[in-house]
Amino acid sequence: MEQHLSSISQQYLRKIGLNKRFSPTLDSLEALLASHIRSIAFGNLYQYLGIPTNIDPENIATKMIDQNKGGYCLEHNVLTQYVLSDLGFDTFNLLGRVYYQNMHTATPPRTHLITIVRIDEELFLFDPGFGGQTPTSVIPLSKIGEKQESPLGIFRIIDVQDSEVPISALISMKYMLQALIKDEWINIYAFNPDHYVAKSDLLLAHWYVSTSPKSIFTQNLIFSIIHQNQRVSLNNNILKIYSKNGVIKQNLFNIKDYKDIFSQFFQIVLSQEEVDLLSKKLGLH
Repeated sequence: MEQHLSSISQQYLRKIGLNKRFSPTLDSLEALLASHIRSIAFGNLYQYLGIPTNIDPENIATKMIDQNKGGYCLEHNVLTQYVLSDLGFDTFNLLGRVYYQNMHTATPPRTHLITIVRIDEELFLFDPGFGGQTPTSVIPLSKIGEKQESPLGIFRIIDVQDSEVPISALISMKYMLQALIKDEWINIYAFNPDHYVAKSDLLLAHWYVSTSPKSIFTQNLIFSIIHQNQRVSLNNNILKIYSKNGVIKQNLFNIKDYKDIFSQFFQIVLSQEEVDLLSKKLGLH
């Protein structure tokens, strides 16, 4: 059957280098994720600089595909959910709570958007939008507690009761995504596949992440991408390249360093306005 795709989906497929017909299979889903995380950067440039953004698919496509400015989790997963549905996948978004690098004693807000895909009645996690710990393969929700090997990391999904997070800090959550880091299972984020999200939920999460002074994305410059089979992550003025041989670390000292890094690794060309705003925010020249 001939596919009649929206202009957004056609743009997306060209952007990630998979301009071909797709059937809604697990192999297709894996190919889409692998290409996405190598082609579209995770990043919060606009949130960090205070530039307003809109999370309608059309506006996200303009920003992430046409203008190539990257995006954070809500932008990545609103776009991919739209495209996957257009390609014939049975898919929906969920909002999760982030526990990475923090042992919460109180419940964090639901601010991380993920995509769930149903294939032959089985649910799969498809998430290109968690930055430096983004799973690099699709993860089945049917294999709770089992190690899931991926090209750049080992993950698993467990019951939240086994996460060592106090139950009082896990309100309404069911599963926890974990990553194996330095031989230790680290909590990444929790979610509940039974709790669908409304557009109003997305708007509220986007407003908080993009504007709150308590949001990590308004206070820190964070970027990540898979580049030449290596994870490349930028956190403020420190660039790290992770490979099987270890970690290469580079400090950024001036605005030229940032412009070079954005161009070389994230395929982003900063406008003069963005350069000026970034220089002012970072206190650079």
